Amino acid sequence: MRIYNSLTRSKTEFVPLKKKKIGMYVCGPTVYDEPHIGHARSAYIFDCIRRYLEYRGNEVTFVRNVTDVDDKIIEKARTVHSVQRAACSLDNVVKEVSKKYLNAYHEDMTLLGIGRPDKEPMATKYIPKMVKFITLLIKRGCAYEANGDVYFDIRKAQGYGKLSNQNLDKMEIGVRISSGELKKDPLDFALWKKVKEGEPSWDSPWGKGRPGWHIECSVMSSDILGGEFDIHGGGVDLIFPHHENEIAQSEGAGKSFARYWVHNGLLTINNEKMAKSLGNFISIKDFMLKYKDADYLKLLFLNTHYRHPVDYTEERIQEMKAQKERFVIMLNKIDRVRGRQIPKLQGVKVKEIEDFKTKFEEAMDDDFNMPLALAHLFEMVNYTNKNIGDVALAQQSKETLLALIKIFGIELIKKETESLPDKVGVLIKKRNEARAKKDYKRSDDIRKKLSEMGVILEDTKEGTIWRREL
Repeated sequence: MRIYNSLTRSKTEFVPLKKKKIGMYVCGPTVYDEPHIGHARSAYIFDCIRRYLEYRGNEVTFVRNVTDVDDKIIEKARTVHSVQRAACSLDNVVKEVSKKYLNAYHEDMTLLGIGRPDKEPMATKYIPKMVKFITLLIKRGCAYEANGDVYFDIRKAQGYGKLSNQNLDKMEIGVRISSGELKKDPLDFALWKKVKEGEPSWDSPWGKGRPGWHIECSVMSSDILGGEFDIHGGGVDLIFPHHENEIAQSEGAGKSFARYWVHNGLLTINNEKMAKSLGNFISIKDFMLKYKDADYLKLLFLNTHYRHPVDYTEERIQEMKAQKERFVIMLNKIDRVRGRQIPKLQGVKVKEIEDFKTKFEEAMDDDFNMPLALAHLFEMVNYTNKNIGDVALAQQSKETLLALIKIFGIELIKKETESLPDKVGVLIKKRNEARAKKDYKRSDDIRKKLSEMGVILEDTKEGTIWRREL
């Protein structure tokens, strides 16, 4: 298996620290607003990666953190506090905001069928360990206290900029120290922030305050997975400064840190950045209310390599709907063929189907090339449709498809036990009578009426069959 490592900017062989045991840490949500479909892409991609690593026989410990105290959360709480003129403190409103949107995140991941991580550490639960970590950085000469704030000394970080491929001296150009900050260098970043009136705060050797954003991931990942672990993931927008600063902190504390860095591309809407100000913000709940099926969004993500940006349009979602229908139609055909003749298939292996499975695995082994893996599944669908009379081939194709599509979390629900509604049955009978009389206009009118009812007809050699529209 080869993975593109953002740190080396190349594909390299993936060799876990421990054979068949993989530690993976992914930056999770900052819970201050409704989750949107951009959040869904990152969560989905790493869920697929986890599923495939497990499919390959690995034991994966998947960690995804939750940032539940942060400038954005506090700002949202200030707005809520002001509008509601809440009697409770700002500190309590911060807790309410973070709890509300973490619950929303969990609900939306469930709606999409995206699995929970094995560990989901929250920033506020890790503050004592963050204080200990910062104390170690000061002791090692990598950080300094300044009037209640603590900053990481960027000049003590060897190789700073290696992940984002930037030169430290060039980064300095145009960077200024903000009013009230007592940094030694404009690029120094906060490990601990001195308390401001009304804000949540915790005790520390430097006075009351709260942690900076970057420190939490270094502390959580090393605490759960160890000072060196296999995969660190997140969106490409996190490479700088967040992940760059994580490396600086962790190495400053004497830890080897992550060996492979995996970053997913971002999502746009009609080739524009998604933003509420542009009126193109699509929450996960809004998407599900409109389309009812998470698989259309998942297929959209699968059709673009995870490292590349993906553009969302209504037209593309309709294309994804058609893609799912191709799978469902093939499975329905297989069930009809299997119903006529069920041979003894125990131990039977059809070489052509095994070849498609191998191609799927080879694509996924090559930096999780999901678009190519998906394309091989559609090749298998085409081949199966052409050889649908071969019951052994069709049955193995079905089993293979259901096993492999599970890696992508796609639900190919077949209404095998659904009975034909009386009204639909009557209309199909009338349409068959019209076709027998060559009354094609009436036949087409009935087909259109059934289509409006969400029923799709297909004329086969064995007669007319029906299915629900997806």
